Amino acid sequence: MKELSDARAELARLQRAELELLQDLLDIRKALAAQKVVIDKLIKASAVPPINRLPNELLAQIFILISDERESLATVSRRWRVVIMETPSIWSEIYLSHYYSRPDLLKLHLDRSRQAPLTISLHYNQTELEVVLPHVNRIHTLRIFGSASDVFDEFASLAFPSLENLFVDLESNSIDRLLSIYSRSPALKCLELAGLDGPPLVSGLTAGLLGNSPPHCPSRIFPTESLTILSLLGFTDNWNFLPDSIHFPILESLTLQINDPMSFLEAIVAPKLERFEFSMGHGVNFSCRAFNGPTSKFDSVFHLSFTPSPTRRFNQDALDLAKEFCQVFRGVRYANIHMTYLLPPSHWTLVYPDDHYIPIDNWTCLESLEIRDFSFIRVECRKYFVEWFTKRTNSGQRRLHLKLVSDDFASDYLAIRETSNAYQVLQRCCASVELYRIPASSRMDLSTSTGSLLLVQLDNAT
Repeated sequence: MKELSDARAELARLQRAELELLQDLLDIRKALAAQKVVIDKLIKASAVPPINRLPNELLAQIFILISDERESLATVSRRWRVVIMETPSIWSEIYLSHYYSRPDLLKLHLDRSRQAPLTISLHYNQTELEVVLPHVNRIHTLRIFGSASDVFDEFASLAFPSLENLFVDLESNSIDRLLSIYSRSPALKCLELAGLDGPPLVSGLTAGLLGNSPPHCPSRIFPTESLTILSLLGFTDNWNFLPDSIHFPILESLTLQINDPMSFLEAIVAPKLERFEFSMGHGVNFSCRAFNGPTSKFDSVFHLSFTPSPTRRFNQDALDLAKEFCQVFRGVRYANIHMTYLLPPSHWTLVYPDDHYIPIDNWTCLESLEIRDFSFIRVECRKYFVEWFTKRTNSGQRRLHLKLVSDDFASDYLAIRETSNAYQVLQRCCASVELYRIPASSRMDLSTSTGSLLLVQLDNAT
């Protein structure tokens, strides 16, 4: 009996030990869970925000894009302040109007820009301009709005060795001074002239710059030998352009918002011109006529843009000019067209047939077409637009890469949803279709046909 009693006692002892070990295991597991929580908290507390993982060079590039907020950004952290204060380019863009009656602040910001190329924008001859003049050798971009002639007086004896980009809102009496700036800006590449009005009148002050050119020679208001980019806005009535009289040997990009663009195109010779942009303009009475000259001189133009006026109002004369441009620039491969040229209130457009003639079909080399402010709300325009793509496909023409961009976030998505069949046609007829900011119903079927790539960036309609 003693052996049985001892066995039972041993069993009881082992059971108690088992319970103790189980309790220890539970306690250890609780301690492990608690320790994991502590570790997670410590990791989160010591984690570096993603933006602070960026190298200083990349962080500086981000700050340059939002340089208007440089003072407030400098208060975020010690590191940000060091990056902002030690990056001259962040301080190199100067809007003179922001420093009215604050010349000391302007001087401080110019000092922080060190030797970085400067971008200077001014609206009139402010007294603060005197603070900028000692740094004129660093001016890379100069924008002059308002009374340009007064500003030119301040620049009368100064050289601009680094000036590459010049924007001027011209006045009738500022042409002479403008010519003088050209002669002192050997690096000038990009020129934008706004406010053109009437033929240039050149006085004896700049007669030496013109050589044997006649006193009303419009070609002399352009530094033709150095320009790669030229933009003109205004009126060129009675400028008396002569055919092939203005030679731009290295011009690559031309933007016209003048009332007689055909005369200018007939006058220029630009063998390296690659990009052409035409804008409807606001309040401009365009002179529309056929191009009189060999279109072959523009065979190098591959990129073409038709942009709207700032008010986006329809202008029939501008549309008629755009149709003429379709014949002038026959080698276009990449086109960017605003919907204003495709959905006018009346008459036919670039894709409307007239006696079976469609202007845009002159671009036999067209590869890519981007349509901005896209809309399918007008049924009759949708019909012609889709029919045009169908005819292109059926006739064996090149299938296009199509990008549709909507600028109207309030578009009626029901109208878009009801045109899903039209989207299917576009997918079949195009090499690719990209939708950007196009409102659409979640039920809309945008399946991709064989051999066609559909890139979709949609705004979900609510």
